Amino acid sequence: DAVEEALSAVCSRAEKPETCTATLTGQLAQAKPEQKGALLRVLSAIGGPAALKAVRAAVDDANAEVHAAAIRALGSWKTADAAPDLLALAQSAGNPTDRMFSLRSYLGLAAQSELPADERLAMCRKAAGLLKSSQEKKMLLGTLGSIQTIQSIAVIVPYLDDAEVKSEAGAGVVAIAGKLLEGKGGAKFGPKLVEPLKKVAQAGVNDTLTKRANALLQAAQSAGGRK
Repeated sequence: DAVEEALSAVCSRAEKPETCTATLTGQLAQAKPEQKGALLRVLSAIGGPAALKAVRAAVDDANAEVHAAAIRALGSWKTADAAPDLLALAQSAGNPTDRMFSLRSYLGLAAQSELPADERLAMCRKAAGLLKSSQEKKMLLGTLGSIQTIQSIAVIVPYLDDAEVKSEAGAGVVAIAGKLLEGKGGAKFGPKLVEPLKKVAQAGVNDTLTKRANALLQAAQSAGGRK
């Protein structure tokens, strides 16, 4: 633990942290499993293409301890360059725990506000085809709700027909619609928000959400010139 902490500190203070990657990856082959775990965590903190390649390769390690450490390191990646690998693992992982962790981490990257909205939405659309449980759908809807675009609402609306997640879907539509209508140039979104808000109001999720949807519906209709 002390060595891992020291390595992380040294690499983080380097002018170019990725220059440490070659040294660390060179130690992986001869390291013991617990040592590999520490090295993988440091590589995750450093980031960069070479570190990502090494961590991704370690996911296929025959040792269960190293495999688990690599999955966790990949899941804690700070930048979206890990997204394709996490999506691939969510698609192919035979272990349900690995699959769920990879999917959650992938959607966590998609939730990063510093990424362009269209990129985040594209990531969510890719994940949508993998969802099997209501828990996974709720994870997706939580991420979609943070993408404040009319296109995000279009992806959310079909989930209003799913009894297990219609509450989360309705909350997502209402949250985004509120931000769009209240924001600069909100009037232009009015006509596009009428039908989604009607669907939320008619879904019968709960009284609070229904009232909020109806209030926003009136604002959307007024913004679109409809009485």
